[in-house]
Amino acid sequence: MKKQLLLFVMILLPLVTSAYNIAVKNADGKTIYYNYTNNGTELEVTIGSDRYTGDVVIPKTVNYNDVTYSVTSIGENAFKECTSLASVTIPNSVTSIGISAFQSCWGLTSVTIPNSVTSIGGGVFSDCSRIVSINVESGNTKYDSRNDCNAIIETSTNTLIAGCQNTTIPNSVTSIGSRAFYECNSLTSIIIPNSVTSIGGSAFYDCSYLTSVTIGNNVTSIGNNAFYGCFHLATIYCLNPTPPTCYSKSTFACSSNSLRDIYDVYTYATLHVPMGSEELYSSAFEWRYFNKIKEDMESNGQVYYANLTVRQGTTGYTRQPVKVAETYTIYIGSLGDNKVNSVIFNGVDVTDYVVNGYYTTPEIKGESVLSVTYESNISALSAPEMDNLKVIGNNGVISIDNIDRASSVTVYSVDGKLIDSIPSAIGSARLQVPANQLYIVKVDNRTFKLAM
Repeated sequence: MKKQLLLFVMILLPLVTSAYNIAVKNADGKTIYYNYTNNGTELEVTIGSDRYTGDVVIPKTVNYNDVTYSVTSIGENAFKECTSLASVTIPNSVTSIGISAFQSCWGLTSVTIPNSVTSIGGGVFSDCSRIVSINVESGNTKYDSRNDCNAIIETSTNTLIAGCQNTTIPNSVTSIGSRAFYECNSLTSIIIPNSVTSIGGSAFYDCSYLTSVTIGNNVTSIGNNAFYGCFHLATIYCLNPTPPTCYSKSTFACSSNSLRDIYDVYTYATLHVPMGSEELYSSAFEWRYFNKIKEDMESNGQVYYANLTVRQGTTGYTRQPVKVAETYTIYIGSLGDNKVNSVIFNGVDVTDYVVNGYYTTPEIKGESVLSVTYESNISALSAPEMDNLKVIGNNGVISIDNIDRASSVTVYSVDGKLIDSIPSAIGSARLQVPANQLYIVKVDNRTFKLAM
């Protein structure tokens, strides 16, 4: 019985260690092993009967039995545990690199991935303890990393790089795929640029040392378990004024009840959101579970939103968040029979720059104040009622009551655009407008500023 079992093992052994279709020597004498793919028309680099060592150059094409094949992929585990492998040159005919292709290649120090590669599997460089750079050439847009190495990432020409420490993803990336940084335990911070619109499920699953993340202002959806198990996550910047769609509370959940009690992200992490959006986040599914939501103007040294305060007369004022690095046109006008006396922007007299009742600000760079005084110093907002006229805004409807004579009613946005008008109204008037904005309401020669 023992002899039969031994014979059985000896027969199987060559089948396990020689799982390749062909072996071809390069010009340098090194043998590379391949499997046929795409119905036998292309080749994939695979595991051979010998370990790959030193510097390996993968050819773009291989001629075998008078047939020329393109090398289009590197298979799963192809170079796994080749501890004497020093470098690999990958041709631009390769479009995919399989899971764990270079795992535990302890001697590997650098890799350049051509822009023909569009898919890189999980764990490709896991346990590559000596690797110092992973260069992904321009054009590569998909990288599922699951790496656990100490790579220093070269970012000058790269499109998408999944590194193992603090990573800044280039602005050409539009999405982060599922499991992209799955169990990347060395990752401590990540900045997701404004070019990204979606984050896939389990993208940062169990990145247990991740402490901070910045989510760009164009991200609209975050998949299930995207940050699951990131129990050291303490700071989250979400720059979109509209909360991205999340699909379950597991997005930021911890991995066990005991960790949840101690490190619950929803309890202890601070969620930083743009000015004016705290209320939206506090009521949005998933985001509402955060106990600490803070409106910010600044994240990682870059200002995204600032408050623009408009003061009229001695007491009235309105304040709203505006984007920085943009200009805003504001309707000034007169206050009844009271003409404008002065217009001051951030301490500078800009009265002479008011044209036909409108003033255009310079680029907003931070907290800004526009002050308007009138000849009699009466505030436009000192009372919403003038001669029994009532102007009220609620739930997207502007209501004007007690119009004692036929009057024209006109509504403008704060930047001077006409929203709606009624040529002649008497008694009452109702106008529907978008909510959560600031409006100028004119009833004949009477002007009101109204915050919805």
